[in-house]
Amino acid sequence: MTVSEPRQSAAADPVVIGRDKDSPTVDYSQTKISGSMAYTGGFGHTTRHSGATVDRTLVCKAFMDTEAKVVRVCSPDGFGKCFATSIIKKFFSVVTRHDMPRESISGYNSNEIPSTLDPEVARAGRAKIFESTVLRQELPVFFDEHFCRHPVLLIDFRYMHNVNFVLMCRGMTYSLMKLASFWTEAYTQDQLDSAQKEALASMTELRTELNENLYNPQFDFDNCGDNLRALFALVSDFVFSVSKQRYIVIVRGYDRPLCVSAGKPFEDKA
Repeated sequence: MTVSEPRQSAAADPVVIGRDKDSPTVDYSQTKISGSMAYTGGFGHTTRHSGATVDRTLVCKAFMDTEAKVVRVCSPDGFGKCFATSIIKKFFSVVTRHDMPRESISGYNSNEIPSTLDPEVARAGRAKIFESTVLRQELPVFFDEHFCRHPVLLIDFRYMHNVNFVLMCRGMTYSLMKLASFWTEAYTQDQLDSAQKEALASMTELRTELNENLYNPQFDFDNCGDNLRALFALVSDFVFSVSKQRYIVIVRGYDRPLCVSAGKPFEDKA
């Protein structure tokens, strides 16, 4: 997870949040639960061994308190890494059309993204998730200062195929296309100025081009990295331009490309 400004890379070594007792984090132990606890409904996590429900919203405070630009979370499967990043995304991310109430059709919520964005309505809906959390109740100043203030860019590499170079490139491309798709649908046209509309058009054009070529056997996957860097640059610059706030980058399965390519003929390319 990274907190950054556009086009800036983190030069410092990452802070590793794992099982080490000196790591700057809350207790992730499945068998020993300590600190404040509360049932949160949306963000209560039931541990596999004890059956207890633990409020993990304080991970937002731990994340913001670290001075590092890069935070690497290391723990085995089932220890709540993705759950923690979901909390961070829901808490910090600026509101978008995705947060607006969905139209109910025959008792079911529509999958269609609402055509309007009312920031107050969207923020109130998001705030309901945190109503009974420790973060809201015990750290109200921190909550009001950071809630819905930063764009969060979520990239998920967990589902990449462990087969060959082409499938690896397709998996990475799909992950970045999904990120771009989220932000191309985040705002209404009347909320953007002319420069932002042009940036949105460029982002949409590159995403469409990548989508059309994703399964083209003649597509030059050797240039995959250049295309993905270009797409990420367009997305990050766009969200910073609209929000005027530092953005947070969350990469789930950040080691997946390395694991997929380890020992394979395409390891150097990866």
